[in-house]
Amino acid sequence: MIEKMLSPFLAYRLPYGKFLHQEWETLEFMRDAGIEWISISPMNTVNSVGDAYSDYPLIWKWDSVYDFRVLDAQMEDVLSHHPSARFLVTVDLNSPLWLSRRLSVDSFYEVSNCSLHKEWKQLTLGYLDAFLRYGESRWGSRIAGYVIACGRTLEWIESQNRKPSILKNLHFQDWCKQHGLPHLEVPLICDEAPHCHAYVYDPEKEVAEVQWNRYVNGLTADLVIEFITEARKRIRPEAKIGVFYSHIRNGGIFGHLDCERVLDTAPPDFVLGAACNRPAEIGGNSGYIGVTEMLRRRNINFLFECDRITSSANLKMSEFVTLSGGIWDGWKNEDEDVAGLKRELGMALTNRFSFWFFNIWGGMYRTPAVRKLIRRAAEVWKTYASLSTGSAAEILLVIDPESNYFLHSWKEIDRYTSLENRISAVGLPVDTATVSDLETMELSQYKIVIFQNLAVMNSRKDALLKTKICKDCRTVVFLNTPGVVRDGVYAEAGMELLAGSASPEAVAVRKLTEWTLVHAGNADLLTEERIMELAKAAGVFLCSEDAAFHWSRELLAVHSKSGGELLVRLPFRAKRVVEIFDDRVAAVETDRFTDRFSSPGTNIYYLEH
Repeated sequence: MIEKMLSPFLAYRLPYGKFLHQEWETLEFMRDAGIEWISISPMNTVNSVGDAYSDYPLIWKWDSVYDFRVLDAQMEDVLSHHPSARFLVTVDLNSPLWLSRRLSVDSFYEVSNCSLHKEWKQLTLGYLDAFLRYGESRWGSRIAGYVIACGRTLEWIESQNRKPSILKNLHFQDWCKQHGLPHLEVPLICDEAPHCHAYVYDPEKEVAEVQWNRYVNGLTADLVIEFITEARKRIRPEAKIGVFYSHIRNGGIFGHLDCERVLDTAPPDFVLGAACNRPAEIGGNSGYIGVTEMLRRRNINFLFECDRITSSANLKMSEFVTLSGGIWDGWKNEDEDVAGLKRELGMALTNRFSFWFFNIWGGMYRTPAVRKLIRRAAEVWKTYASLSTGSAAEILLVIDPESNYFLHSWKEIDRYTSLENRISAVGLPVDTATVSDLETMELSQYKIVIFQNLAVMNSRKDALLKTKICKDCRTVVFLNTPGVVRDGVYAEAGMELLAGSASPEAVAVRKLTEWTLVHAGNADLLTEERIMELAKAAGVFLCSEDAAFHWSRELLAVHSKSGGELLVRLPFRAKRVVEIFDDRVAAVETDRFTDRFSSPGTNIYYLEH
């Protein structure tokens, strides 16, 4: 399978807006470091503070009026600083302001609504066609791939995708008929509205809400399928297509839940996911937003967008706006920058991800220590990026899109995200999959399987649990209300049938003949301490008492906040252990050794069998 996948690549993404022109010297550094793949963003839209994403004039002037000299200018500017660059080009399908105002639809915030707007879709497909035809004819020898982008922050996200609209309301009944579903009125969906049950819709009493969730997610999926399909017709077979999409773990009800249909119908070559969706704090193991096994079994590469905020990053957008808080809380000094970036690279190398450094608003990669790291990373990448056979994590997090259609509470989504963040904080690596992936996956490596939300059960899922999951001395963790919906009926007895009786205020652990059942009636009860207890009881590999890690059979990335002399345990006896950034032999013929770490520090080891 690995041979069929896009080989992992290392890239640099240029800053947005006016900051791009202030960072040509950083591009020249990336050139000298040997990073050939360069991502550019010739965009038509503005960001969340109203500034233009691109400092160049609009390409899309009016309905079918385009000025591709603007694209030429950006490409030529890059080539004047990096003559050997290969381009990953964002195709921004969001509406320019003139189109949003004229049609009274804004794709940045209403992508599901736009999918039903015939004129919007016709004009946008026309822009996509013209852009790709020009790009291929004028720059085909330079362009390695295109990122097909739309929706909020280019990620096909619509935070209010469940919000009714005239177009969506009118089309809803046709959609129900096409799918053989009952004719239903458009539901009023509101977090504050009364519901039959705490977090999960009742499939008999609240069927319209569940059906509407499927409908609005399907609208976004239809649009992604159509744009990718049309793009394939316009580009060379060797040119790659990427999308910021399939983020169903913590943004599951923002329009991405129907992603498996997209991946089966119009598969991209790679899916992108931003680092800022997982914790940045030094000491944890970071993490990623993609669903790795869902992508892997379809031979789709995951591109990890490293948008971590370094201590030198520019966050001053204008005289009046300086970004702060949340994802903009960056690392505090050069030592954290180096340890953090090396941790992100280690995760990508072990998982066989592609990786790009994103210099969002400039200033991210200017300090000597960070540049030294990047220069060495480009050398290491050439040697080691294709050697890993992929993650050997022993914990599997399983997402069930079917069950997520039944969630009506944002608080519930937040609980799942918080649990993942706690797993990251204790430093344990995790693989991710959907329920349908389990049917074909080899599961022998996993000692713990966590079902994020398995509210909906049926005979197929029962068989999966019995034949593939609940066996081999494995620990299986169910959260909140598993099995509460069975064959279209909401019943508390279904939860007890699957996970046994348990209080929503407790974590129940039952050792059965072939497996261990864990039911956390509230996901918040799985604290960091409890997670580590479960991991140790299940025999999960722990490389160190004071470090986070990611590993494959070939590579081990170890990250420590405190640093110093650390005992590093290996999952098997290695003939030789080489720290790949220092090109240093750390140990020979051993399954454990002591090594020196910076404070904080990250070491990445190649394990010779």
